[in-house]
Amino acid sequence: MEHEVKVGHRDAILVISRRRSVRLSGIGPAMAQAFGEVYGYAGAHGAQPSGPPFVIYHGMPSDDDPFDIEVCAPVARAVGAPEGWAVTELPAGTFATLLHVGPYDTIGAAYSAMMAWVEASSVTVVGPPREVYLSEPDTPPERIRTVVEFPIAEAPVPAAG
Repeated sequence: MEHEVKVGHRDAILVISRRRSVRLSGIGPAMAQAFGEVYGYAGAHGAQPSGPPFVIYHGMPSDDDPFDIEVCAPVARAVGAPEGWAVTELPAGTFATLLHVGPYDTIGAAYSAMMAWVEASSVTVVGPPREVYLSEPDTPPERIRTVVEFPIAEAPVPAAG
């Protein structure tokens, strides 16, 4: 599958978030539980979603070792957060993005395409990647739409001399 990388600006965003350690073998159920908890809370407290849910990968999976993720639910206005969660404003920035269509277990191809693009471009990755989930949980695996985002900055141009 061909992945097209696009670069664009993302505005600051208010989220209810929770950072936690997970294992690759248990990431699906852990994320489903976390999103169910936060969206159930948000709905009960009148917090309107302001965009699709996403996860920030503060670590990357290696075998089945634990790594850190931050589950994020964008909200339109500040509200209280459930116990163990926080309301945070993520800063604006420039992101390289690509859309992956297919099962979650094939998303590695999107990361490979993104890393190849970064290596061939004059950009620097300046933070952890995100996965933005555009599909409903009951979407057939071959139609799941996930946006992979890397925060980037233009690489400095070397001084002449």
